[in-house]
Amino acid sequence: MKLTKNQIHKIQSSLSGRRIYYDDIKAELVDHFASKVEDAMEKGSSFDKAFSEISKEINPSQFQRKLLLATHIGFLKNIASNMLKGSILLKSILLFAVWVIIINFFEYSPDVAERHVKTIFIGTTVGLALIGLWGGLLKNSKVVAAGNTLWLMICISQFVLNLDLMVWLGLSPILAICLITFLLSHLFIAGLSEVVFQTKRLKTA
Repeated sequence: MKLTKNQIHKIQSSLSGRRIYYDDIKAELVDHFASKVEDAMEKGSSFDKAFSEISKEINPSQFQRKLLLATHIGFLKNIASNMLKGSILLKSILLFAVWVIIINFFEYSPDVAERHVKTIFIGTTVGLALIGLWGGLLKNSKVVAAGNTLWLMICISQFVLNLDLMVWLGLSPILAICLITFLLSHLFIAGLSEVVFQTKRLKTA
């Protein structure tokens, strides 16, 4: 049984003040709520009775948390998958080459190069988030989740990709900083590609 526009509007109004931060999740929650109400009405309930029962059954905050968790896990897999693509690898090699030129031009020591490389990647990721905020992209959960996942992976890599650790494992300082720079470049390009893909999907939707 299809709901009327007024009934759908009532559902939207009841959910409008429930701290749902993203437009796409709001739309999905309304669809989910409306679908449950329709099912109840097909079984003989009135709209008001079904509306009241479903209102008690659905927890909007929990609904949002579950969707966001699933989305973030999905993007972890997507970014890992992106790292296996030839086009991503090529772009990563080009970015790595730029870093090698910069490091050699300024004659950075491995320690200084590590600090600079990591700081730039963290700063760039934060900068992208600010651009997204300014552009209104942070109202979409998928764009935010893609950006969050990239930021989280870059932050974790700061500790995993450690110069002292790699030297302790037997790599020379030069080889270690090259490996750190390449892996960070590869991770950044793979994550950025996912952010760009989700942004394009939002704009064409």
